[in-house]
Amino acid sequence: MAALPPDASAEPYNEAQDAPWHQTRLLLRLHRYAHEVVLGAADPVLTGAGHALDLHRDAAEAAAAAAAAARTPRIAPATAYALGVLHADQRHEVEAARAVFRETWPYAAAMTAP
Repeated sequence: MAALPPDASAEPYNEAQDAPWHQTRLLLRLHRYAHEVVLGAADPVLTGAGHALDLHRDAAEAAAAAAAAARTPRIAPATAYALGVLHADQRHEVEAARAVFRETWPYAAAMTAP
């Protein structure tokens, strides 16, 4: 979690910060798979954090797709506007998923302890 961009420096709609979050999702999935192999069951403590990262990925990909679609040539103004609204909505979902992850990450207290 220390490698993730802090909330204080986050700029709205900053797609450049999505990559560390996607990497975190991948690492959490690998951790979950290893936990299942070793202990025979998923780690229930990480369920909320994993779900938040799944929502983050989905929203980030939807926002990127909306932005790419809006850049197509000869797009109607109403369609471009609707895609812009969709992009903004999905970026808000990205930020919300990041906040949920930070709230549900069970090891946050251990990382911020002196």
